[in-house]
Amino acid sequence: MRILSFPAALWSLGRKVEELLALQRTTREALEIVNSRLRALEDRTIYLEANQDKLVGQAQLAASAASTTVAGAVISDVVTRLTRLEMQTEELGKRLQAPE
Repeated sequence: MRILSFPAALWSLGRKVEELLALQRTTREALEIVNSRLRALEDRTIYLEANQDKLVGQAQLAASAASTTVAGAVISDVVTRLTRLEMQTEELGKRLQAPE
């Protein structure tokens, strides 16, 4: 009986080693998938961080352009009003000088 138990134990040990190797292979494949997903996330994060700087720059440019437009409109309005006031002042000056 002992002669048969040694090959059976050896066979059982061999099967367990095969199961461990299969489990190791499955674990390695799963880890490779997780690793590739983590790399993809890292790449995406780097891309988003790089574009965030671009977005901030574009927002600053847009704000600058908007403020320039508003300032231009205000200056234009001031110039128009000053021109009208100058014209009215000249007209009043002519009226005051006419009776003389």
